[in-house]
Parts: sequence; structure tokens; C-alpha cells
Amino acid sequence: MKAMLLAAGVGERMMPITRVVPKPLIPVLGRPLAPQVLSRLAAEGVEEAVINLHHLPRPLRDAFGDGTALGLRALHYSLEEEKLLGTGGGLAHAGDRLRGAGPILVRNSDFLSDIPLSQVVAAHARSKCLATLVVVPHREGFTRVTVDSRGRVTGFGGTGEGAYLFTGYHVIEESVLDLIPRGVVSDIVREVYFGLAAEGRLNAYVHGGLWWEFGHPREYLDGSLRVIELPPEKRLRLGDFDPVRRVDEALAAIGAGADVSAPRIELVGTVAIGMGAMVAEGTSVEDTVVMPEAWIGPGSVLRRCIVGPGTELPKLFEATEAVIVTDPDPDAALTQGVDRVAGLLVRRFASAGHR
Repeated sequence: MKAMLLAAGVGERMMPITRVVPKPLIPVLGRPLAPQVLSRLAAEGVEEAVINLHHLPRPLRDAFGDGTALGLRALHYSLEEEKLLGTGGGLAHAGDRLRGAGPILVRNSDFLSDIPLSQVVAAHARSKCLATLVVVPHREGFTRVTVDSRGRVTGFGGTGEGAYLFTGYHVIEESVLDLIPRGVVSDIVREVYFGLAAEGRLNAYVHGGLWWEFGHPREYLDGSLRVIELPPEKRLRLGDFDPVRRVDEALAAIGAGADVSAPRIELVGTVAIGMGAMVAEGTSVEDTVVMPEAWIGPGSVLRRCIVGPGTELPKLFEATEAVIVTDPDPDAALTQGVDRVAGLLVRRFASAGHR
């Protein structure tokens, strides 16, 4: 089976981290997200995959290589060099690489889940539909998907029977590629799935297990903390992460070489301290993710924050519900909602928007 991993987006909602790290490579508990995804797909029987690129393509190529280290027989790249083509346009652009092996798995790169591929493919085959969307119970902030008693998607964004959200995990027939205009920007939901739903040819697979998207700072933080709190056997079903242990009163994922041994450190709640990160004396870190090789200055206080990889916080730095990264280019224009503070880029969660 072949798969398409959608990874070309700029990651606007995760700015400013995505100024220096492509969204698919943002680490979750010490491990970049997209390589975890591809490794799991390979373990489930996907032999060949295509990944589309646009924003920061070189780091993604370097991380994935030819795919063999992830268990794939082959990994191809579909470069959207001039502009982003959207979920539909990106699929059409990569279409020649995706044909020839039957139904195609299409998957966003910004979520973790234990969705069982074999069961989704089997349900898709039984449905005789052109596409099957994996859905989970609806959550606030996501577009509503309605599903009827036969398991067919009946609409998007309205009200009616069923209350679900589309996970970004779908299986399509090769013929769906022919329904997408090539060379132009398009959204597969609007351009294709609206029509299939109206015709009764869009299947739904309801997933009752784990699914969490990491595309928005609050979702990223809450999802990371949730993974830490999972029983070990459930965490292993999602991927390979930094080990979790108790540190005083906190439940913490601690990466290799991370240093939390300085005096008067207070870890509170659920925290992640990435590989090689250092927390200096007198620091309080509560319900926070500190990414690999970051340095938290003495006396700092962080509550529900995300500290980007390699970021150095000065002493007595304080922040709540913020994304914080080192400023890679002090002369560059700032994204709306991002402030410069002491050589850092800081964005409050509330300014990051939502879907």
C-alpha cells in the first residue's frame, strides 16, 4: 500500500517555532512527529510513501532520507516550490507517484493516533465508496462532520445525526485523484468530499481510540501532557518517546542528558524536559514542555509554556501560556501576535488562532 503524508504547510498556528523547525519535525516528548508517523505506517504494512514539501524542505529531506531507516521500501518527495497547493492540489501534484498499488492512505503529519490501518482499509473495501474518512467524536474548535446510521458522511459544518470531526486520516481510491484539478490550489474536502457526501459515496470509520492533533500551541501542550499521563502500554502504541518518571511531585518525560539536578528546582504537574536541556537553580516549571537543548535561566518561572529547541531563557524570565523561541533573525518582520522580548520571540496562546 502507498501513503501520502501531507507536510507542506507553513505551520502558521505554531509560529514562531515553525520559523526555525518545520511543523512535521516539531518534537513530541523528544521525538520529531512525522518520522514517528512514517515508522508506524511502515510497521502496519505501508511500503511506499510520498511526502509533499514547501516550507523549509531541506530539513525535512535530511530527516527522512530515502525512508529505509523508517522501515519504508521507498520514500518520494513532491516539492510544491512556487506555492502551497492545498490538500487536494498536493495530492494531484503527487498523483503519478501514488498510483499503481490500489487504495491510497492520505494522512496529515500533525497528529498522533492508534488508528488501526488494517481495519480502516477493510471498512473502506466493504463500503464500496470512493473514500473513507476516519472520524472521532466532535470537540470544540473543529468542523462538525455528520454521519448517518449507515456510516456515510452526510455533511460538513452543519447539524444533524452524528457529531464527529475529521481526523485528517483517509483512504481513497485512485479514481479520486482524477476528480482533483491538477496544478491549482484546492481543498479535497470542498472540491471532492462535499460532492461525494451529497451522492452518498463518502464512508466514515468511527475511531474510538486515541487521536490528538498538535497543530496549535494549546493543542500541542495539552497533547504532550496527555501522552505523558497515559499508561505506558498505551503510550507505546503511539510511538517512541522520552522515558517518563516521577521527579518529586511532578510526572516528567526526561530526555537523555537533560539536567534537572540544580538546587531549588521546582517541577510541578506534568512536564517534558527534552534531550540535553538544562534547568538552572531556583526555577519553577509547571505543566510545560521544554524542547531539546534549551536552557532555562536561574529563577525563571514558566507555567503552561512551550520552550523551543535550543532556546536560552535569561535569568528571572517569567511567562504563562506562551511559545518561546530564540529569535533567528532580529531584522525579520514579525508574524502577527509575536513579540520580541530579550532576544526571544514570544507568542501567547490566545494570539495563535484556531481552526
